[in-house]
Amino acid sequence: MNRNFLSYLLPFFNSNSTPNCSNLYIPFFDVDNKLTDLELANSVLKDVKNQQRTNAAKTIKALLAKNAVLKDNWGAITRLAISIGEYENAVNCSKKYLAISPNEPKRIIQCAAILAECREITAAIELVTPLLKEKNTPDVLHFLGTTHSQIGNIVLAKKYLVELVKVAPKSAISWLTLAAIHPFSENDELYAQITSMQKQFANDQSTHNAPFWFALGKASLDVKDDQQAFAYFSRGCSLMHNEKSYLPKQHSDFIDDIITHQNAEYLAKLPSLDEPKICPPVFIIGLPRSGTTLLQQMLSAHSAIDQGGELKYLSYSTAEIGQAKLNKLADYQSADNLAVFQKIHSDYQHLRAQQFSLDKPIVDKTLSLNHHLGLMSKVFPSAAIIRITRNPADNAWSCFRNFFNQGIGWSYNLENIAEFFHHENRLAKHWQSLLGEKILEINYEDLINKPEATLKKCLHHMGLAYEAQMLSFYKNNALVQTASVGQVRKPINKASINTNLSVQGNLTPFSTRLQKLESA
Repeated sequence: MNRNFLSYLLPFFNSNSTPNCSNLYIPFFDVDNKLTDLELANSVLKDVKNQQRTNAAKTIKALLAKNAVLKDNWGAITRLAISIGEYENAVNCSKKYLAISPNEPKRIIQCAAILAECREITAAIELVTPLLKEKNTPDVLHFLGTTHSQIGNIVLAKKYLVELVKVAPKSAISWLTLAAIHPFSENDELYAQITSMQKQFANDQSTHNAPFWFALGKASLDVKDDQQAFAYFSRGCSLMHNEKSYLPKQHSDFIDDIITHQNAEYLAKLPSLDEPKICPPVFIIGLPRSGTTLLQQMLSAHSAIDQGGELKYLSYSTAEIGQAKLNKLADYQSADNLAVFQKIHSDYQHLRAQQFSLDKPIVDKTLSLNHHLGLMSKVFPSAAIIRITRNPADNAWSCFRNFFNQGIGWSYNLENIAEFFHHENRLAKHWQSLLGEKILEINYEDLINKPEATLKKCLHHMGLAYEAQMLSFYKNNALVQTASVGQVRKPINKASINTNLSVQGNLTPFSTRLQKLESA
């Protein structure tokens, strides 16, 4: 799952960078500012809150075109642009924000974080690197360590992060970032350092410190102390778990609503869009930690396939319509639905073109795609869809021991993991029954044990021939911004299969709840 890049990267200062519109307010400006700029700026906030993405995007573009006098409020507009997927406008807004005080280190790092979230990692690194000579502070080291790790510069990333935990040993998120790319051993100086830090974190119950316990758990896994690792992960999960962060009944009702409305009759009534001659995406459907990132990286190593990731383009493209209307599209006229589909397709391609070429298929593995397969089959009728599954207990254990800080509230409780898996799998099986061979199903274990044969199945589904370099995917410096950032930089190995066996007893709440749900 893609972490919230801004909050993940910037733990050392209060940047207020998280694109959460409910926490933003653009204040009234000085009296010498133009009222029209004020009205336009505040209308962006209103439109984003009301899911009016198109209007918000047009207004942001207008503010840029007229060189509006917004001063530091360009920062708020930048974050709003990010929140609706307007990456080019976000970068341009951030340049306006930086121009106010171009030599201010904090501002430089904030703007570099925007570049990084917009997939412009190299530019982000180039912007921040000069600060090493002027202000070699924890935020600079953390930023560079994180960004270099995400493009496969593991040695350099580790250098920055090791230096960081020496000067700022209580930076929990930095320990987590380092743990993702460093193999701990019992004779390791870093292992001695992280274990000695327990006393510093033991009495602090804030969620801000939860990443440290996940890092310590990973260190324990590396030295084969799985029971101790489970205890540390449980400690981190207990800090993050909130009874209101995931409501199983609400999730179940949401899935039921889709299954009830988007049935065979529904799909039969909907028209299919005649796609323009633009390479459609490849959609990967799967639970978090089920192998979606690995599969995406392997597919993207093919010469005819572009990169991808958790792109959110479809979420942005359907935001104005809403799930309630999507569930009732069969009630509308065919011509009206074609117009809706054309708008979704156009918006998706617009968002895609900001970050990728339209000449190659991208690989979209956004988690929420499972909620829209019926729609996708109509808007992108020629797109390949691949669903990957994994041993449920291995999958659950992997989710439980990975720190997700955006929208994954279910992952901090074993029974909630069972609930989430069950309801998402119910929907996936529903789509399989409706779309049949349009969805290719593979499993993670086959991808690990029989990678060439499994990839050939995927490529046949896409109409492409196998290429041997796909097995050398780990040599590419492709951008990875998920919890798999360290794992996909290594060759395929079987160590990730049957990982649950060493903690099988600890996972009883998951297995018991899942069995009960599936037998109901």
